[in-house]
Amino acid sequence: MAVDNVVMTAVAFGPMQVDWEPRIDNARMRKARLDRTMDAMRRARVDYLIQLRLENVRYSLGIKRLHWPTIQLGGLAAVLTERTDPAIFIVDPDFAAGNAPWIPADRFEPGFYLDVEEDSRAFAKAVKRIFGSEFEQARVGVDVWSPTMLSVFQELFPKAEFVDGQDVMLSARQIKTEDEINCMKLAYTISEAAMQAAVDVLRPGIRECSLVGEALKKMSEYGSETTQCSEVVNSGPGSFPYRRFHTDRIVQAGDLVNMDFGANFNGYFGDFCRSFVCGTPPSVAQTELLKKAHDLQMEALSLIRPGVSPKELCTKLGREMIGHGLGISAFEGPHMRAHDDYEIRPGMTFSIVTPVVGQRGLGGVHLEDEIVITSTGVDLYSTYPYTLR
Repeated sequence: MAVDNVVMTAVAFGPMQVDWEPRIDNARMRKARLDRTMDAMRRARVDYLIQLRLENVRYSLGIKRLHWPTIQLGGLAAVLTERTDPAIFIVDPDFAAGNAPWIPADRFEPGFYLDVEEDSRAFAKAVKRIFGSEFEQARVGVDVWSPTMLSVFQELFPKAEFVDGQDVMLSARQIKTEDEINCMKLAYTISEAAMQAAVDVLRPGIRECSLVGEALKKMSEYGSETTQCSEVVNSGPGSFPYRRFHTDRIVQAGDLVNMDFGANFNGYFGDFCRSFVCGTPPSVAQTELLKKAHDLQMEALSLIRPGVSPKELCTKLGREMIGHGLGISAFEGPHMRAHDDYEIRPGMTFSIVTPVVGQRGLGGVHLEDEIVITSTGVDLYSTYPYTLR
């Protein structure tokens, strides 16, 4: 199938900092992200923005915190405004203040846990102390909050107008800069190395969880901060219907095996999926599954370009979904679903996915690729081959 709108590129450099060529310019990236946050706030007429999502604080202010496997509200929080410097509430304020010289050290405060009333009240009082009476009558965006925090803030700031702050942040984050795209490409290269490490030990008798272990080891060797998810390996019966996590199942000869891995470089995520056959040459039926999945992927990629909408694409393809957003969050809007009716623009980044192609007793094949929208089509930067061996 012709895909003349698709180019395939790879990042030209490694993850280390060097003095002999320009690589990731972190200072430039931080400034660009904060500028975009402030622009989005202005467009939304938001005076203050309360951020509790780790990825939003990382995006706007370059503050890193441990990723938790479950939601924890308030271990890291930030309040931004154009009127003065931001305030950061974090569990380790002394360390953070000493490692983020672009923010005055006196703007760091101890963190709160904002799913309980006592901490929500203490946080609200701290915000009032720092920002004064202007906050009390301001238009305030909040990216996520607990029912307790909502109740407390509405009680203590009855004249303030609270609006959707996550919508503000998704608007700021949807078009990636050159540095962000290079971070994502490096995250992909680490993800690819992890997948190859798992493929190298794929043989009858290995467990799905052991394949994940090989991948995680390789990601850690290359400095991955975290993973896109708990990582997916499904084999044999778990490959159709599709199981989106790994187990301790022992992989057998002839099994179809799907591996869906994503590393994290400098805050940005990779996420791609390939299918393999364990221990034996692929059968004709297994090869046909891969061919069908590959054709579906090329068909979708051939249609993606600036100016069209996901709704149009899904209608043409007869599908409910062809992909999800990817960036400083592992799964972020905008997405590519049948009800997503917006104009795709250059600089947007997505993971493009196939439906799971398979049948009971034979197994299933699933493919996923990472792209950035260019001025004419897509840059397909997940270059790992489509092969069952």
